Amino acid sequence: MASGITVSGGTGGIGANLDDMRAQAKVLETMTVALLDRARSTALFAVDPDLLSSAVLSPVTAVVAEEKIVSATGKLVLFATEAGVSAVFLEGAVVAYESVDKALAELATLGTNAVTFVAGSLIIPAAIVGGTLVLSDVAASYIAGYSEELGDSLRDAVAKGAKNPLLLLSPPGFASLVASSFSAKDANANASAILGAQLAALKSLAADHAQQLNVLLGQNAGIVDFIARGAPGLLTGLVAPLYVILGPSTNAIMTALTGVPWPPTTYEQAVQALVGAANKNGALEDGKPIGEADLFTPPPILGQSVTVPQSISGLMNGSAQIDANDQLDGKDNDFARIRIVKIDGDPPHYIVQIPSTQSWDVKAGSTPNDLTSDTAAMAGRQTALASAVAAAMKKEGISSTDPVMLEGFSLGGITAGSMAADPNVHFNITHVVTAGAPIANFDIPHSVQIMSLEHNEDPVARLDGTANPDRSNWTTVHADAPLLASDNGVAPGIAGAHNADRYAKTAASASVVGNASVDAWQDSAKDFFTGNGTVTDYGAQRG
Repeated sequence: MASGITVSGGTGGIGANLDDMRAQAKVLETMTVALLDRARSTALFAVDPDLLSSAVLSPVTAVVAEEKIVSATGKLVLFATEAGVSAVFLEGAVVAYESVDKALAELATLGTNAVTFVAGSLIIPAAIVGGTLVLSDVAASYIAGYSEELGDSLRDAVAKGAKNPLLLLSPPGFASLVASSFSAKDANANASAILGAQLAALKSLAADHAQQLNVLLGQNAGIVDFIARGAPGLLTGLVAPLYVILGPSTNAIMTALTGVPWPPTTYEQAVQALVGAANKNGALEDGKPIGEADLFTPPPILGQSVTVPQSISGLMNGSAQIDANDQLDGKDNDFARIRIVKIDGDPPHYIVQIPSTQSWDVKAGSTPNDLTSDTAAMAGRQTALASAVAAAMKKEGISSTDPVMLEGFSLGGITAGSMAADPNVHFNITHVVTAGAPIANFDIPHSVQIMSLEHNEDPVARLDGTANPDRSNWTTVHADAPLLASDNGVAPGIAGAHNADRYAKTAASASVVGNASVDAWQDSAKDFFTGNGTVTDYGAQRG
């Protein structure tokens, strides 16, 4: 079971409370208007002609009636004033909280970028120093190797000179004896042996401490948040030496190189700068969209049963399954397996499962779920994988009104969040489930119910540099990455936390933790988890 589970957002989050306060303020505003209208209506009775004419016949009764009317009008105005003041107070409290929170976030970002700018500006000098140290170490090894061979040559020269002392007394003669004994091959072998011993010692040291380092990095994975949030400062710092050489023209040169205004000032601009620079060199080009005609029926998954998911954990199990193309049918498959589950009902509900990254090549190949799709999606661009998912949904016959849940691990989650935020995707996306996916910067509508799972040690989930929004429709579950049977009790650390099977265990734990936000999300998604439906897999490749 996963440990350290914490939940933010959702119906039990701060954002939901703020929404409630704002809604209550609207109710009080409406009440204020209604009370003032009633007060005005009541006040008119005081000047009613019938009441005024009756005052001649019964002055005392008229006075009593007037007093009651004035009193009732005053109370209504008083109630209206109290309601209006309460509405202003509630609305003001919400605005104040959100303004302070935004200001603190912006201040933190400025501070982070200042630090990463300094760090970035030191990377090149540090690399030069590090390279110099490495070269000096190599030089020292060669000096030691040649010195050892020279010492052996001197001893051999003395031994040979003992037979002819005149050669020892003659510098040229002694030099010839040394030269005849010296072997450059042996000197190089000595130097190589010294370097080899040093590398072996380093490897042994790394092996001895690799797991401790892995766990330590996992415990401090928050540094990834810091670096991602400070990406604009880091990139600007990296090119700081150019300003010394080229001056102000550096900005124009970097703008031409990256295709975006330089220097970057936001996370999105920093990602776009990296992608733009890579595109200039023919890398990270995502290729053309994939249409219905490009889809095909993939080979069946061998050795595992395909089931209709009945829980968030079941969704994660499905993600692990569709990602394992190579292992599951014994072939080397360069395609994306997109799974669509049709849940019986009127209307039918659909679960669309999107695969994660299967290729890390910087140039687009036949597999659309690759590094190029990762970077394009994070830069807010349309991707070949997203177009393939949309094509599969159309081929499945999903209408624009059928309720749809998009789900994915890693790149699959990024693509799900990107599609949910894209106004050009004309499907009724009601739910999104992600695991280990950095989607905080996507502007997903409040009408979409989002469940995000993030392991505390997982660096990928932190690549957006910010926490998921605390909104009533967005529930985020944080947990320590759980152990798997294959771990043999060894903690996954930062290297193993990004794993769909671990997220399946985390989802199972979160589902029964008894948290109000998680329970509310699961209740909203119950029609997707009836267990009654059919599963269809679609294969997609770039042409």
